[in-house]
Amino acid sequence: MNNQLRKGDLLIAEPSIFDDLSFHRAVVLIGAIHDKAPMGFILNKSFDFTLSDVLPEINTIVPLYYGGPVDPDELFFIHNAPNLIEESVSISTRLYFGGNIDQAMEAVEQGTLNSTNIRFFLGYSGWSKGQLEQEIKHKNWFVLPNTLGENIISQPADTLWKKLLLIKGGEYLLWANTPDNPNHN
Repeated sequence: MNNQLRKGDLLIAEPSIFDDLSFHRAVVLIGAIHDKAPMGFILNKSFDFTLSDVLPEINTIVPLYYGGPVDPDELFFIHNAPNLIEESVSISTRLYFGGNIDQAMEAVEQGTLNSTNIRFFLGYSGWSKGQLEQEIKHKNWFVLPNTLGENIISQPADTLWKKLLLIKGGEYLLWANTPDNPNHN
């Protein structure tokens, strides 16, 4: 499989990443690549609190995810509703990043957007120019095209890494069924 990284691809943590709490079993959606420096959001690490815990003016219960270690106090979002949120930036077909936050919050409050079509993150994942390529070369990550498209938003966080290992196949089939800490096997 080609490890050429493109906007919209999924970056999957190799099973060997144990000592990095941010990226252990992480699935990162690459949202942008600026000057060969990619940024994205960890899709499968949800917080124990919700968006309304961070923004009390939001009365709707919406899950909140850990997007990564960069700017952990900043709120980001991906969605599939550019018709509702102006200034959205295309990631791939029917998948967008950011946009007018007031419009996003209004759509969430009205129930027009929910966890099937918008996902909120605190922080993001970012790499300097050449850093991620080196990490891929050293087998910390592998790259998969996002064959789930806009449906990646609604995928359950707790099974996403396993699901993608099963898609990758081969030696990853064994890893897909190991416990979070293989020492507990």
